[in-house]
Amino acid sequence: MRLTKFESPDPVDYYYSKKRLGVDVRDDYGRILDANLGAAARFGGDQLGGEGLTVVPVKSIALFEGPVKVDAEGVANVPLDIPDFNGELRLMAVAWSKDKLGAASQPLTVRDPVPALLSLPRFLGPNDKAQATLLIDNVDGAAGDYTVALAGKGPVKTSASETKTLAKAAQATSLFPVTAGAVGVGGVDMSVTGPGGFKVTRSYPIQVRTPYFPVTEVTTRQLLPGETVALDRTLIANYIPGSTAVTLSFSRLRGVDPAPLIDSLYRYPYGCSEQLTSTAMPLLYINQLGGEAGRGPEFAVRPRVQDAVNQILNRQGADGAFGLWHEGDSSAQPWLGAYVTDFLYRANAEGYAVPEEALDKAYDALAQVARVDRWVYIGYQMEAYQGPWSNDTTEQLRRRAAAYALYVLARAGRTDLSDLRYFHDALIDQTDSPLAKAQIGAALAMLGDRARSISAFGKAMSAIGYQNTGDYYQTSLRDAAGVLALLAEVQNAPGVNEMSEKFVQLMKDPEQMQTQEKAFVLMAAQSLLRSSGPVELTRDGKPAGEGSPVPRFNLTRDTLDKGATFANAGKGPLFASLAVYGSPTTAPSATSQGFTLTKRIASRDGKPVDLSAVRQNDRLVIVVTGKASADRLHPAVLADLLPAGFEIEAILNPEDGATEGTSGPYKWIGPISWTKVSEARDDRFVAAIDLYNNKDVFTVAYLVRAVTPGEFVFPGAVIEDMYRPGVFARTEVAKVTIAPAR
Repeated sequence: MRLTKFESPDPVDYYYSKKRLGVDVRDDYGRILDANLGAAARFGGDQLGGEGLTVVPVKSIALFEGPVKVDAEGVANVPLDIPDFNGELRLMAVAWSKDKLGAASQPLTVRDPVPALLSLPRFLGPNDKAQATLLIDNVDGAAGDYTVALAGKGPVKTSASETKTLAKAAQATSLFPVTAGAVGVGGVDMSVTGPGGFKVTRSYPIQVRTPYFPVTEVTTRQLLPGETVALDRTLIANYIPGSTAVTLSFSRLRGVDPAPLIDSLYRYPYGCSEQLTSTAMPLLYINQLGGEAGRGPEFAVRPRVQDAVNQILNRQGADGAFGLWHEGDSSAQPWLGAYVTDFLYRANAEGYAVPEEALDKAYDALAQVARVDRWVYIGYQMEAYQGPWSNDTTEQLRRRAAAYALYVLARAGRTDLSDLRYFHDALIDQTDSPLAKAQIGAALAMLGDRARSISAFGKAMSAIGYQNTGDYYQTSLRDAAGVLALLAEVQNAPGVNEMSEKFVQLMKDPEQMQTQEKAFVLMAAQSLLRSSGPVELTRDGKPAGEGSPVPRFNLTRDTLDKGATFANAGKGPLFASLAVYGSPTTAPSATSQGFTLTKRIASRDGKPVDLSAVRQNDRLVIVVTGKASADRLHPAVLADLLPAGFEIEAILNPEDGATEGTSGPYKWIGPISWTKVSEARDDRFVAAIDLYNNKDVFTVAYLVRAVTPGEFVFPGAVIEDMYRPGVFARTEVAKVTIAPAR
C-alpha cells in the first residue's frame, strides 16, 4: 500500500472538503480529435488475456468486513482470519451514526515469535535450479537451536534440513536448493521447530511452467470402412511431460472437424473484443458441435462464456459502443460492434447473464451504424485503413458494418423492413463483401421478404472469392463459412448444397486459420452436421462414439502408454483428425517469418549484461525491437516470457526513452513506441501493437530485478500477427545464472 501510495478512506474529507467546480464539455468539435492521443496509459490487469500462472508462492492480504454494529460501550468486534503472514498490515476503519462521522487507521504488526521467511521464485521451469533464501529472526522466542526443514511437492523437488543456534534478537539466513521436473503445480512445505515447544509450518505453492510457448500439430487422414488408426506414447515423446493434450476426433465431413477448432479457440491466449467473441461464440453451440464428452475437467464451457460476456461488457461505453481493448479506446471498427452485439444477443438467448440495459445501449449504437446516409458520432473507428497495401475504403467499411448491424437489429426485432429493402435495392450491388450481402439476405428472410432474400443470397454466393487487403478480419473462407451459416438459418433456402461445396473447397488446416475463420467455420459446421449422421466406430474392438456425428476422445499419457486402436465400423469413409498440443522439449530456434525481432538485456545505463554473471538484486532493462517485412497493417501481439529468477518492476513509457525535445532516464534505448496495451504479468511481458508498414521500427522495454539465485532458462520473445497465422518471429533462447547477493 505504501508502494501504490494508497490513502486510507477519509469520509470527513469526502463530505466536508471544498469541492472544485464541475466541468462539462458539450461541444462536438472535440469528437474529431483522436481520442487515443489523450488516453491515459493503462498497465496491469488482463486486457490482453493469455494464460497466466495458476498459483504463486507470494500471498496478498486484503481483508474486508462489511458494516458491523457497536455494542452499548461503543465497541465493535471484527474477526479477521489472517493467513500465513509476517509483516505489517494497515488497519482501517470508518464509523458513522445519524449525526457523527469519523475514520481511523494505524499499523498492525502480525508475526510469529520467530518469523521464518522463505523467499522463492514466483514460478519455475522444467530443469531450473533455484536457491530459496530463508531468513529466520528470533524476535520474541527463547534462545536456542531452531531447526528448519523443507520438503518439495509434486514436480517441485527439495529436501533439506538445517539447525541454527539463535540468541535473543539474532537472525540468520540460509540457501536451500529447489529444482523442478514436469510441468504442473507443486510446492514447498516448510516447518520450523525450536525451544519451548515452538513450531510453525508454512506451505508455498509453485507452478512449473514451460519456458517455450506450446504448439499444436493437427493431422487428418481418411479411414475407409474397416481401416484403423493406432496411437501410442511416441506421439508425445518430443513434448515436456505434463504439458501435453492429445485428442482424436472423427467426422464424415471432408476437411471439417469441429474438435480441433473448438480446442484451439478454447486455448487461444489473447483477448481483444474480437478474439473474446470468436473464442466464445461457438461454445454457445457446443452440444451441436460434439459436446464436451471426452474433454478434461479444465474444459468448462459455461464459466468460460460468461467470463467472455463480462469482459466484453466492461468495455462498453456510455454511447453503447465497445472498445477493442478497453472502454472508450475508439479502436474497434463498427463491424466489430455488430459482431460483439450478435454474440451478446445469442448468449442472452442461451441463458447467460447479459443485462437488458447493456443490450439496449448496444442496439442504439448499431442503429446509428446502420445509417450509411449520414455521418455518425459514436465510439467506433468509422474510417478504413487506407494505404498502398489496402484496397479497403471507408464506404465499404460503413456498408459492411451497416449490413451486419441491420441483421443483428432484425434478429432483435429493432429494424424496419423498409430499411432492409432500401439497402438491397440501392446499396447491395455497391457492397463488395459476400458476408454483408448474405446478412442482408438473412435479415430480409426474417422479416418475410423471401424474394429479396433469395436475391441477396445469390449475390453473396457469386461474390465468394473477394479479397479485402485492408480488412484483417476478412478471408474467403470466413466469408464462405458465414454465408453458409446464414443460409442454414433460412428455411428451405436454395443454394445450401452449392455453398457447402464452395465452403469445403476453401477449408484450411486448423493451425493455418485465424480466429474469425475458426469461429465462422464452426457456425457453418452446425448446419452440415445436422445431415451428416452418426459415426460408427470401435475402440480396441468395442463400440465407441455413442452415435455422435463428431465423436471425440481425450487421450491421456496413461492411455497412450497402453496404446489405443480405433476402427471405422461404418459403411462409408471417415476423416480422423489427431491434435497433439504441448510444449517442445528442445528450445525452438530463432526465426523470422514476416517480422524481424531482436532482444537485448542491458544494465540501467545501457551497458551489455553477461547473463552468466548476474547477481541477486541486480536491476536490468530488457529491450525488444522489431519491424514488419510486408508493407501492410499488422495487428500484432508481443509476448516475452521471463526466466524464473526475474520479476518485472516497471514497463518503460515513451517519455522514458529518447523523445523530440526531451530525453528520459533511458535515452540510450532510443525512441520507445506507444502500444495499444502493455501488461506486466507474474511470468511475462505482453503488449499489443499495430504496425502499419515495413519502414517503422518499434521498440518496447521494461525493467526487471533478479530476485532468486539459481540457473534458469531465459526464453525468447515472440511476436505474431493475430490474424495471419504463420506471420511471426522469435528470438533465441538463452541461459541465465543469478549468483546470491553479496
